[in-house]
Amino acid sequence: MQQNMMDTEFKSLVYKGFPPNHACCDSAWRRLPNGEQCVFFLTGNNGEPQPGNFVALCRSSDEGETWSEHEVVLANSPGAATLSEVVVHNGIITIYVQLHHGRFDHWETCTIQSADSGKSWSEPVPFAPLPRRSMIRSLYRTSWGEWLLPFQYHEVKDDWTSSVMTDGSLEDPWNGVLIGPSPDGPWQESARIQGAVRWAEVNVVELCDSRLVMLSRSQGSGVLLRSESIDHGRSWSDYQRTDIPNPGSKFRLFRLRDGRIALLHNPSGLTSHTNSKRNCAVNRNPLALWISDDDMNSWNYQHIITDFPGMLAYPDGEMDDDERFLHFAFDYNRHDVIYWRVEIPTNL
Repeated sequence: MQQNMMDTEFKSLVYKGFPPNHACCDSAWRRLPNGEQCVFFLTGNNGEPQPGNFVALCRSSDEGETWSEHEVVLANSPGAATLSEVVVHNGIITIYVQLHHGRFDHWETCTIQSADSGKSWSEPVPFAPLPRRSMIRSLYRTSWGEWLLPFQYHEVKDDWTSSVMTDGSLEDPWNGVLIGPSPDGPWQESARIQGAVRWAEVNVVELCDSRLVMLSRSQGSGVLLRSESIDHGRSWSDYQRTDIPNPGSKFRLFRLRDGRIALLHNPSGLTSHTNSKRNCAVNRNPLALWISDDDMNSWNYQHIITDFPGMLAYPDGEMDDDERFLHFAFDYNRHDVIYWRVEIPTNL
């Protein structure tokens, strides 16, 4: 399919979860070195985090019209494996994975790589620049040529093998960035700041004056939090509340070449919903694309992509090289993976 013939908006079903691989989470769309589209995601068992969770992928060779059967990328039987970032650079795919025993206990961050567009994968290698119980999010390249890897870290209270969900460290995370000359490092760690309660998932973006902004998910607050750096990411201010609604869910920031900033997110300030169930927080709705042309002081473009009832969670993807389309995937009610393509407006 030629891109100039593409519809302005298109969607398709990537993966339908069925027992024993019912759960779907942390999906990420990427363009592979061989030109295929690919969605990486967590599946296995009937929820997450649970033993049996594993990393899988589905491919498309027809620009998202149809998708292959899932391929197992990494399992950690009898424990679990999940993913938090996928980087495609110079023909190499690197996935940042978390290996644990099923409840984020014995949690170790590792990387796996493929040099053949995901046909084969290396064995997991511990990610030495960060301690255990860390999680990488979206890689960002600055205008001055450095690469940033935002992270959250849950400090070991007594024993790193314990679960962050039961030992108190889930409530007390830290955030920061790793700074390197390339996506392969070597990495320098910034000063850490106290993160938001629980899953302090963050994204970083550059403003027109070269300041960096780090936005963070904040459980229970109903908004995103904001920190700034004026020294190229070496230190960060304390978090302040923004007026960007968020129900406590992952989001994605993108900077366009013309200086605009795009935000893919759930613009809902609801922190709970009476219809929510475990693994189905229906307050994560709608799913929207916002665009700012004034360094996030305002959002003059606010487009609801979909408000179909249910949980529309954890969108992640990338822009085309010409920045005409944003491609991404998300999970619906933790049991389906959906691909979506949306056109980026040129004139607001």
